[in-house]
Amino acid sequence: MVCAATRQVLLSLDDLTDAQAAEPSRLPGWTRAEVVTHLARNADGMRSMVEAAIRGEVGQMYPSAEARAAGIAAGRGAGAATLRADLRAAHDSLADAWRALPADAWERTGRASVTRSMRDFVWVRRREVEVHHVDLDLGYEPSDWPVGFVADALAEVLAGLPQRAAANRPRVDVDYRVVSTDHQRAWRVELRGTDVNVVEDDGRSVDGEAVGWGCDVAAWLYGREPSGGGITATGDLGVLRLPRWFPFG
Repeated sequence: MVCAATRQVLLSLDDLTDAQAAEPSRLPGWTRAEVVTHLARNADGMRSMVEAAIRGEVGQMYPSAEARAAGIAAGRGAGAATLRADLRAAHDSLADAWRALPADAWERTGRASVTRSMRDFVWVRRREVEVHHVDLDLGYEPSDWPVGFVADALAEVLAGLPQRAAANRPRVDVDYRVVSTDHQRAWRVELRGTDVNVVEDDGRSVDGEAVGWGCDVAAWLYGREPSGGGITATGDLGVLRLPRWFPFG
């Protein structure tokens, strides 16, 4: 799945010009060149962790936050051909490392913002590629995300909501429902002051509700549609502030 998603990014970059590479992406403050460079350095960081796991060690994705930022900034001003070659080479090296990982080593761990298994990092890489493909603003939209990816994205972003609470979010006592119509799934977000609980919806009444296709709900909760584009909200419209109160990434 990661290889297929990366091929789609590379296809989007096929006709990219140097001028387009220098233009702003949808990610505030980032050019397209920086987004592509981030994807390449992210692949390098994952490869480094996989190679450490092969040696029986626990690797770190980035030496420091400063090193991560410097790696991204280095892409500013890079030409389109350089960006394509960089991403392709970084992805190929990561794929080679995955192929070299022994079957019994997939549960070995590496460290990024959190510690995960090598198996779980495959999902993280896929999410990086799919979401940043949209950020490139080259015609690939959340509606182009594969159905299976959207299902996994919804599960991830809602399960992790309690851990992402912003320090300055208001302390409210409300219940919200988030509905993915095409996946026929709904979640209940219960806010009680500092306490946050997310459970499968049980049909009880709520204060506010946000409804949309799964791709639109995932993009909204990932912070790619902060105004709730594609989402229909009813009742307490504070539900639309969930991505602001619980920012992803």
